Amino acid sequence: MRIGVIGGTGPAGQAVAVQFAGIGIEAVVGSRSEERAAEIVGELTSRWSGRELPLTPGDNAAAAGADLVVVATPWEGVLSTVTDLAEPLAGKIVVSMANALTRWGKGMVPLLPPTGSVTAAVALALPGSRVVGAFHHLPAGPWGDLDHPLDADVMVCSDVRAAAREVVGLIDTLPGLRGVDAGGLGSALAIEALTPALLEVNRRYKTHAAIKLTGLP
Repeated sequence: MRIGVIGGTGPAGQAVAVQFAGIGIEAVVGSRSEERAAEIVGELTSRWSGRELPLTPGDNAAAAGADLVVVATPWEGVLSTVTDLAEPLAGKIVVSMANALTRWGKGMVPLLPPTGSVTAAVALALPGSRVVGAFHHLPAGPWGDLDHPLDADVMVCSDVRAAAREVVGLIDTLPGLRGVDAGGLGSALAIEALTPALLEVNRRYKTHAAIKLTGLP
């Protein structure tokens, strides 16, 4: 499997790419600029020089050509980005991890997209793809540290149940993470809107807390 990361040069995209590369899955780090992607891949391979990381730089179109694609761009640019790449994304699992939020005073608050969530908007923009929401609550900086795996659950939602199960299984292969099936795209609103509250917790306690659910088998 090859995993493409659209918007792979930002903190969240880098974390996704390096975590999958850390378990031996080739990750294509995508960007609007292939040169920027090459720069980031160079930085990551230098940082983890003791590991053989299968990271490949490319533009976003190259990332969209992978077998499974994660969209890690800031939420404001998600729709325009995926719409331009609808053809190469057709038939594939596309994972949206964007949260619609904005600053209000000293803190962050959620925004309500017309579709109810960013993930639902991506699904409407990509009717030929199997859209899944995941990775919304992971702190990008700590998650990008291969030496210190996070202990966290990742809530996964999709109206395509087979795709949700596949992404849950893929998450279970990542160090420290457990995939949790949170149902259909209707769950994406609650999942995405929780992110600003988690950011506020982290700000107040000066930490990088993640989500861990209790009572699961």
